[in-house]
Amino acid sequence: MKASPNGNHPNNQLWAHVDINSYFATLLQQENPYLRNKPVGVLKAAGRTCIIAASKEAKTYGVITGCRLAEARALCPKLITVPAPFDLCLSATRQLRTIFTSFVPDVEIFSLDEAFLDLRPCRRLYPDPFEFGKLVQHTIKETLGSWVTCNVGIGRSRLLAKMTGEISPKGSVTQVTEDNILSLLASTPFSAVCGIGHRLKQRLCDIGISSLLQVSFLSDEELVSTLGPFWAVEVRKMSGGEDPELLQRIHSNDHMKCVSRTITGYGLCDSEEIIKRTLYNLTLEVITKVRIMKLAGRRVSMFVQGRDESWRGHHTSQSYLQHTAEMFSYVYDRLYKTCHRTFPVLRFGVALSLLKEQSGIQEPLFSTWHTQERLESAVDSIREKYGNFAIRSGLLTTGPVIKQEVTGYLGDKKFYGLE
Repeated sequence: MKASPNGNHPNNQLWAHVDINSYFATLLQQENPYLRNKPVGVLKAAGRTCIIAASKEAKTYGVITGCRLAEARALCPKLITVPAPFDLCLSATRQLRTIFTSFVPDVEIFSLDEAFLDLRPCRRLYPDPFEFGKLVQHTIKETLGSWVTCNVGIGRSRLLAKMTGEISPKGSVTQVTEDNILSLLASTPFSAVCGIGHRLKQRLCDIGISSLLQVSFLSDEELVSTLGPFWAVEVRKMSGGEDPELLQRIHSNDHMKCVSRTITGYGLCDSEEIIKRTLYNLTLEVITKVRIMKLAGRRVSMFVQGRDESWRGHHTSQSYLQHTAEMFSYVYDRLYKTCHRTFPVLRFGVALSLLKEQSGIQEPLFSTWHTQERLESAVDSIREKYGNFAIRSGLLTTGPVIKQEVTGYLGDKKFYGLE
């Protein structure tokens, strides 16, 4: 889409969407000049076989997120694979947030590599949205490095701003105006429309709809009969360039409903010692996040999965849980031990839900609970100062620990201090 630096826009809304190009790989190339101009595939960790990010150079060969390593090497024999720099990316995202808040007061971090900036309060400060986008790009390069590029899309809604950035050339600034909005709605593939997933896309394609603009020609009755009442409303909003519910609730002040952690092992595991250690490690991460966000929960869930078999279970406690030992007793003793596992395990998962803010919970009167709380608080302080595993249970001294993993869409933004 042709950039429109001086287009008209409604007076009530104007959003900028900033998306760093090939985030994980670009940061690695910025950090290590040897990797620049070379095809780079990012793995979750050394030894993994799935590409979770690819550099711009790798994408030209057809290497995309989700590629199996063997497939990626067939497409690009010179592909360089590197473990994901989660700590580096999280640090960069925090720097990006600082940059964005220096420009506008309202910033919505959408994922590790993208954010929405509300330009409404700053229209007099930045009268030309196109020049604002160029200023953001320049500041990001100055802060994160010259190799780091980004797309800036500007529109009267988050949806339109993100759409124009998704389909524009890398490193561009584009704006959706009344002059080009119909072209955008007609030409943008559903894969580049935030809020339309694979199943919804397929249902629309089944009735001959391949773009948002075509939705405008369907009656409400036709949409409801095909998509149901909820998605009929959502798709209708998107066809007019309005934000779907997914984008409207980014800045919700509601606390998280569930904190979970899953991991896939490097191979099938039949060792009870390793399984117990892994479940404890995942439980520790869940409770650490819950405590930092000042929450507590009642419903404990876990699963173990093999190649063809799996077992999952849950238990709802009468009281709210916020201590590692207490939650692990549910995970391991009350749940895992009852599954009577007959298969080796490849994948593990632990979760705590029915969460509530600690300030709204009546503290138990039992002295044992208060003793455990003092112990947990002391451990929290040590971990905050010296790192998550500066002090650890004996269960984690006999093998490698599983470190916290930053997810792309940052469901736990509050935990990472990005709200």
